[in-house]
Amino acid sequence: PQLAPTPPRLYAVTLRGRRPPKGRLRLDAWFYPMAVGEPLPTLPIWLAADLRVMLPLETSYQETCRILGFE
Repeated sequence: PQLAPTPPRLYAVTLRGRRPPKGRLRLDAWFYPMAVGEPLPTLPIWLAADLRVMLPLETSYQETCRILGFE
């Protein structure tokens, strides 16, 4: 997802660094707009230029609240 010309006040971002064979280091960014009261997004977390895991922020948040007794 891309940000609009006027970005939202709240968003999540994930980055990936990579170096093309004959080029300078590149940084790719993905922006995910968020809103209060809406579920949190699932973000790709880059472990290498071609390896990612998906991080479900909403599920992680809910589990953390449950463990800490904030339900």
